[in-house]
Amino acid sequence: MEVWPMRKCPKCGRENDDSFSFCLDCGEPLVPKPAASGQQAAASTSPPSAAAQPAAAPAASSPAQQKAAPASQAAQPAAGAEPTLPCPSCGKPVNPGDAFCAHCGHRMSDSGPRSTMFLHTAGPEAGAQPRARLILINPDGTEGAVYNLAEGKTVIGRSQGAIQFSDDPYMSPQHAQLEYSQGRITVSDAGSLNGVYLKLTAPTAVAPGATFRIGRQLLRLELPGEFTPLDIKAPDGDDSRFWGSPPPTVWARLVQVLEGGKIGEIHLLVLPEVIIGREEGNIRFPEDGFISSRHCALTNKQGDCQLRDLGSSNGTYLKISGPRQLQNGDRLQVGSQVLKVDLS
Repeated sequence: MEVWPMRKCPKCGRENDDSFSFCLDCGEPLVPKPAASGQQAAASTSPPSAAAQPAAAPAASSPAQQKAAPASQAAQPAAGAEPTLPCPSCGKPVNPGDAFCAHCGHRMSDSGPRSTMFLHTAGPEAGAQPRARLILINPDGTEGAVYNLAEGKTVIGRSQGAIQFSDDPYMSPQHAQLEYSQGRITVSDAGSLNGVYLKLTAPTAVAPGATFRIGRQLLRLELPGEFTPLDIKAPDGDDSRFWGSPPPTVWARLVQVLEGGKIGEIHLLVLPEVIIGREEGNIRFPEDGFISSRHCALTNKQGDCQLRDLGSSNGTYLKISGPRQLQNGDRLQVGSQVLKVDLS
């Protein structure tokens, strides 16, 4: 069986026919192979081979032989093969799937259809499948790493799951679980210590036990409860009443939860609307630079409490208490990480 000599492209490594001047894949000029010393000696005493012959046939050939030679030497397509395309630059035949002309190096990508390059079938009936991504939001507010979500369940954690943040001490080994199916994505807590928080996009009903984060503050809404009495005993024979401030009408209290789970400040909620901020409002955290001047508000309407963000820079994040379906653009806080949902 005859073996055709091949020439390897020095740039992309494709094997090209030895007669080609340019690589079919990348268009790199192909340097001719140096002839062996024995072949050079033979070439000096023998006529050039057919591959090195000019287009004209030898003078000794008959006219019939001259007409038959191109038919036997040219690279004619076999029966059933795809027809070649003429190169728009030099006119030589080029296979439909070739990126470059083998004779002059012209790029063929814009010269005609190249069916071998299609990765999927275009058309309305075969559109791209819905996909979901999580985009990490850096501390400066810019977008960072992107995590593509496959169909099914994806776990986020410090040491377990497909998405891991090994340097986040506030993230549990297995923290949150996402489920993506038919273009919809749902998040749930995987039994973490610190929970999963969702950024508010509209006023949201909250009940006693609700926990939310603003800036670096963790706040919990609680029932007012009973006031703790002082351990004061009246002297013997003294039947007077203890004097003190009139008890307020408290509908709830807001508890600051400190690092390590300790109780900090306790704020009694008396007004029907309580504004929380850094410089303005009824409850202020002046030393927290991540809280806006007017950050969020708690409103009591006949026993129904709502939490809403007041257009703050960093948002108000409410801890989820069960599986939640996410919308495009939603932001999650998992440990110290903020992740943006991208459904497209």
